Amino acid sequence: MLGKLIKHELKATNRLLVPLYLALLGISIINHFLFPSAINGGFLGLFVGFLIVAQVVLAIAILFTTIIFMIIRFYKNLLGDEGYLMFTLPVKAYQLIISKLIITLFWLIISLIIILISLYVAFSASVNMNIILKEIKFAFSELLTIFEGKQLILLTEFIIIVLLASVENILLIYVSIAIGQLFSKHKIIASFVAYAVIYHALQLIMLIIILVFGYATSGNIGLETIKYVNMVPQVFLPFTIITSLIGCIVFFTGTNYIFKRKLNLD
Repeated sequence: MLGKLIKHELKATNRLLVPLYLALLGISIINHFLFPSAINGGFLGLFVGFLIVAQVVLAIAILFTTIIFMIIRFYKNLLGDEGYLMFTLPVKAYQLIISKLIITLFWLIISLIIILISLYVAFSASVNMNIILKEIKFAFSELLTIFEGKQLILLTEFIIIVLLASVENILLIYVSIAIGQLFSKHKIIASFVAYAVIYHALQLIMLIIILVFGYATSGNIGLETIKYVNMVPQVFLPFTIITSLIGCIVFFTGTNYIFKRKLNLD
């Protein structure tokens, strides 16, 4: 049943996002052919400048649209009028949450990939792009030198952190919306307040942990730089992974509990 929910969610969401992706790629292809010849300025330069601005604006709009659209869909589909139907389906509350989470994460990843592809397509023919790529390769080689022997671990941990952080933030929004619907009035405002309180509480906790660790090691960092660099893949990144995983579990469990025990669709 979870597969059917995911399939339905995918069909319901691609109608808005796919046309935006096609529009962005279309503009990037036009910029690819016109940008090199528009460097000298003139009317063509102004026209291409307009297209570049349009591409950047559209790329930003796609990211915001993806996030906002998926949040609105989560709210309306589960806690709006459609919620009466969704929660009468022969599925568990956690399956509804997972289906929304998977599709939201999927579209976020696709949006980022499409944006990166569009930027590369638009500017790959220019000298500036070659310089940027060389700088990226240089920075990457320097990073490999610093973490010699731990490149694979570092890359794996970084990918895990990005994915977990994305899931954690999505689930934070979900649990905030779930908390907001506990109130009889001003549910949307309550959701914003819940999000702000939880988010700033997490930031405060992380700040305290960083300050405590920094104070405990402040006298040794200058003498043992290599040791602390090596602690990044051994201590810092694993700690970040663990904290993000705990956040995911807490937020998911909280959302599921509210939907199962405290659901209020009135």
